[in-house]
Amino acid sequence: MTATSQVDLLHPSGVSPMSFSGRRREFLKLLVTGSLFQIPTFGFYRFWFITKQRRYLWANTKIGNEAFEYTGSAKELLIGFLIAFAILTPIYLGYFLLGILLEEKKEFASLPLGFALYALVHFGVYRARRYRASRTSFRGIRFWMDGSGWRYAAQAIKWNIVNTLTVGLTLPWSMAALERYCMRHTYFGSIQGDFVGTGTELFKRAGWIWFLLIVATLTWLMSFRLFSLSGLESAAWTATSIAGLVGLILVFLPAIPMAMALFTRWQIEGIRFGEVAVRSKLRKRDFYGPFIKLILSAIGFLIVLGGCHFAGFVMLVKYFGADLQGLAKGQLTLGTGLFVAISYLATFMGLGVIKRYFMGRGLWAITVSSVAVTNLAAIDAAVAAGQPAGVIGEGLADALDFNVGL
Repeated sequence: MTATSQVDLLHPSGVSPMSFSGRRREFLKLLVTGSLFQIPTFGFYRFWFITKQRRYLWANTKIGNEAFEYTGSAKELLIGFLIAFAILTPIYLGYFLLGILLEEKKEFASLPLGFALYALVHFGVYRARRYRASRTSFRGIRFWMDGSGWRYAAQAIKWNIVNTLTVGLTLPWSMAALERYCMRHTYFGSIQGDFVGTGTELFKRAGWIWFLLIVATLTWLMSFRLFSLSGLESAAWTATSIAGLVGLILVFLPAIPMAMALFTRWQIEGIRFGEVAVRSKLRKRDFYGPFIKLILSAIGFLIVLGGCHFAGFVMLVKYFGADLQGLAKGQLTLGTGLFVAISYLATFMGLGVIKRYFMGRGLWAITVSSVAVTNLAAIDAAVAAGQPAGVIGEGLADALDFNVGL
């Protein structure tokens, strides 16, 4: 009896639920050890760190009893970073030389660099997705992608211009168009993917968030203008403006998890591979838990770390004779410099662990557990096809420091 028929017997309706089986403690240990290993390796361990995270998430993501597999390697990520660094170095060098030759017009000289990096970001987003698809397999058959990263970048730039001119009103249609391009160039073996989600559907689900943001922003701008014309003293005017901006943030901030959940469900339910479709029962409130835990954990961590920093500083002054006057002037001794460096690393790594734990594993587990695949038996006809993609996209993602997921 094949694996597919076993799944069908368990779920005769043809609906195969997905699940996530990864243990929290195991992932937390991976995060802590991976973060610590980056210190003696000056950050280069991150290529192995990222690879281990992906293997953990992929291996614990299952359809029925069958897990996905991530076949990428840390060596590939390192090579991709070095290639991207070699590409970006001449661009930055050219900007530096233009800045010297055109010192009086340096702001104009930066435009070509800005546009080049802007296009490379979109190119890198597509190629990184292409790389990850070709390193993901299910039942021993690899996903893969074709299509052009530059064509995707051109479409993304075009849509960004349109979105700017329409004050974001066309954002749902741009998301649908770009996702459709990606999915129609994605394959599971010999089976081509597709995306059936529409911008209209997404706008119906989440358009109110756009209107909320626009109304709140316009209200703040109008109040900002009214107060500036009212003749208030500078301090009162500044305080009122800041209070209005904080109010705007507080109005919009709670909508972020809800918007992410709406977009994620819309994106998942639009996926097709031949006759295989995907359902999701992800609710709008499901993402609030990880966000709230992230905020509270970060606050608690900073409070505890602040106390440790204060105690360490007191000991440094009392027992090691740190020069307070020199510190006030920015003069660091070896001991105080080491203390500052350790404090910075502890803060940076701790917040990174918290973010990856709740935003990486947390959202992943919630999303996967909400998904069910229909007509899974249709992929029995798939045969291996395609070739592994190059690593340039992942390298650009790292070198340009833009976020395209794990």
